[in-house]
Amino acid sequence: MAFNPVLPFLVLCLFMMIFSNRYYLKSFLLLSVALLLFTSGNLSADTLISPDDPAINYYGRFDYSNPKAPRFNWSGSTIEFKVSGTATVEIELTDGAGYYDIEIDGQLQSTPLHADSWGPHKYSLVNSLSSDDHVIRIIRRNEPYWAIAAFSGIYLSDGGKITPSAKPVRKMEFLGDSWTAGYFIEACGDQQAHTNTNKTWARLTSKAFRAQDIILAESGIGLLKSPGGRASLPQKYGNTFDTIGSGSTPKWDFSKWIPDIVTIFLGINDNSSGAADNEYSAAVHSFVSTIRGNYPDAYILFISYSGCMDQATRSAVAAETTTLGNKGIYFYECKQEVKGCTWHPDTTDARAISDSVVAKIKQITGWDTATVSLAHVKTISGSLEASQIKAAHIDNRTVLITSSRHRAGYPIRVVDATGKLVEQMQFDLSGVCWWNTAHIPEGFYFVGSQSSGWARVFIKR
Repeated sequence: MAFNPVLPFLVLCLFMMIFSNRYYLKSFLLLSVALLLFTSGNLSADTLISPDDPAINYYGRFDYSNPKAPRFNWSGSTIEFKVSGTATVEIELTDGAGYYDIEIDGQLQSTPLHADSWGPHKYSLVNSLSSDDHVIRIIRRNEPYWAIAAFSGIYLSDGGKITPSAKPVRKMEFLGDSWTAGYFIEACGDQQAHTNTNKTWARLTSKAFRAQDIILAESGIGLLKSPGGRASLPQKYGNTFDTIGSGSTPKWDFSKWIPDIVTIFLGINDNSSGAADNEYSAAVHSFVSTIRGNYPDAYILFISYSGCMDQATRSAVAAETTTLGNKGIYFYECKQEVKGCTWHPDTTDARAISDSVVAKIKQITGWDTATVSLAHVKTISGSLEASQIKAAHIDNRTVLITSSRHRAGYPIRVVDATGKLVEQMQFDLSGVCWWNTAHIPEGFYFVGSQSSGWARVFIKR
């Protein structure tokens, strides 16, 4: 507990009151004691955690030019940290128009945080935590393009601290319009209050795969044409911030964060803005080139809503994978009928869209949504010598997996050293499995199953 300078004066007042016989002096001192007791009880020694503390995880496009106050404004931008030893948690934000979902240990809190100060302001997140470890996530959920927010730190009660929490291995990038931004997804009425990117199909999909994500979505935006002649998403794709008109934004460094898969759900606004199929297909080809220039090995999935540039998108993707010889590019048609405000998905619709997209991405990547318990992984070390699975590096991005007894179709898993499932694969007709490790971070991994045993693989970058 920090030293409280009020206490010596409090003791002096008590001493004077006891030894004085004058009524007015007693009354004055009694009042002083009461005020001091009130003041003393409300003094708190906050522990400030600076925004550049390496134990804080950031997901989204942040500008770190001032590491003590990183800036952001895309909806879905997320700040994550693990705290312990503190009952209270506050954050300091500069944001005059932001709504934020607060998640504690994976549980969404019932009331969002409304940041309404254009200057630095402290906001309370919770005041009754146990001293155990707790993971807290702060998610900007609405779309105030005119408000660029700044994060100035975390305040904990005395003795509180933050410790590192591992980031998910998988990385997913989502690009879209109001259906991806969560426009009116909760209810009709106040657009900013009821828009919530954290409840959209995109965020639900990344959560299903336990992946990091970056969501770049803006209501009313198109791939080629946006209503009212506004900028298209490809025109904003290279920016750190989502701004309207001539708003200033630094350029984004694509080398900072490379996704495993990029999913683009656009075309609704292009369709309403009169885009022709041939020009829209050309825009798809152009955007593929942009994405491939930034992420040469990423999968690309284009989603179109039925009747909204779906034929143009399907044709363009087919040409990419045949005539143009570009692999790893896919198309999916979304047929989900929506019941939300002004022809937008509500939370039930978003769940249905996410379920269908998750199934498609499973087909593309081979990823699974199952979990692997740490207790199960602890048994791996005892089964290495008896393993029927063998793994050998073929080159710097390919591992050949073989078995002495298992044949085509036999499923195997790849887990990391913490027990998290990384990939699920199966042996091909020749009795082998080729593991593409191009997107896998450096470290130890285990390949196999509980019945066949495990082979240990070290990926070095």
